Amino acid sequence: MISRDADTIDNGNEAVEVAGHLGCTAPDTRSHRLASQFLATVVVSFSIVGMQVVQGILLARILGPVGRGEYATAVFFVQLLLYIGLFGGLEVICRHAAHAELDVDQLRRAALKLGLVTGGVTTIIAMGLSVWSLPAEKQFLIPMALLCALSITGQQVVLVMTAIDRGRGRFGNYNLRRVIAASSFPVLLLAAQLAIGVTLRSVCVLFVIASIVSMAACLTGLPKPIAGISDPKVGRLLRDGRPYALSTFATDVFERLDLMLILWIAGLQDQGYYAAMLPVVYPLLIIPNTMGLFLFNAGADHRKRLAVRDVHRILGACIAVQAICTIVFMVLVGTVVEWFYGVEFIPAVPLAMWLAPVAAIRGILQGLESYVKGRGKPLVAVKCRVAAMVVMLVVTFLLHPHYGPVSVAMAALAGQMLCLVWMSALVYADIGGRVEMETVG
Repeated sequence: MISRDADTIDNGNEAVEVAGHLGCTAPDTRSHRLASQFLATVVVSFSIVGMQVVQGILLARILGPVGRGEYATAVFFVQLLLYIGLFGGLEVICRHAAHAELDVDQLRRAALKLGLVTGGVTTIIAMGLSVWSLPAEKQFLIPMALLCALSITGQQVVLVMTAIDRGRGRFGNYNLRRVIAASSFPVLLLAAQLAIGVTLRSVCVLFVIASIVSMAACLTGLPKPIAGISDPKVGRLLRDGRPYALSTFATDVFERLDLMLILWIAGLQDQGYYAAMLPVVYPLLIIPNTMGLFLFNAGADHRKRLAVRDVHRILGACIAVQAICTIVFMVLVGTVVEWFYGVEFIPAVPLAMWLAPVAAIRGILQGLESYVKGRGKPLVAVKCRVAAMVVMLVVTFLLHPHYGPVSVAMAALAGQMLCLVWMSALVYADIGGRVEMETVG
């Protein structure tokens, strides 16, 4: 349901164990506990990605290339604004949950109210952009885009409510709610298709219903969700979230820029090909994304420090694993697409070949950025993202006359490579500075 499910967020009370796992001294029992939690989270993440892949296959099979492009247009502003529209409140909720200084029910109510407020505002913004910003040839999809925008509030509530589970180290509740959120839409979609068949309109309706189901699952066990006492207040959460809001804006616009370019320069069929191939490469995000969950804590913990050798080991291992997985993926992707998506989507295989390394690098980047956010420096990556967006625009402009929609995937790869070098340098500089300060001290 929530397309960027594996986004790197604070896991809270596990900070000490995380640091130990990443190379610092810590008791063996804590290391074993962390290893178990990491493995369980990876397994759940693979399961969720499996559901998202199945969802992508269902949408492609049901709607076909053109219909898939129409659906991608309808949900574009929902995807673009989902995290941006939380205005940094998500990270602030995570930090409050990690500190464990507030009553958990009061914090859950605060998260609920935050999601309702930001969801309402973001829905209005998404509706306005849908009316005024769609290309002329796609404006007949405005009613579908307006309908899909109604899902934003439910999705944002799910994000902030599950962030508390992560922050408190309640990985059982966290993983259960993730599974419910990820499975609600494909289950409803499959059931409706088997029962009565679906159209683009009914797919959009089911998308909204799934967001309500996911939100309801997060409210289970919360007494007086609206009328009860909540702390902190929504205004304070939004004020504290301002630095994260700017960082999230830069990151999400960069990560959605390829979809924005496809929306404007490609027809519905090519847009459908591009959108259909994105779930195919999701598995390449899982391992570095999950490591990023724990890197946030390693950056936030002031008692345990990562050393340069730890970053060598973590970054080197991630790059090696991602490179191997990408090569295997590129060998198999043609057959996989033909078997599961059908012959209609074989022309999309070249897009998948370029999107594979994009996803592999994106996963590593999200892990590195989560460490920087854990250090309380969410703004240091903004310049990197802006520079990468400029590179993407230039590369697309130069290559589009020759390669068509594939040029957008090529541009995305160029932008991700720039960010990987830049973000790695930022992490090394930060750790080097910390080591120097400790030596002087």
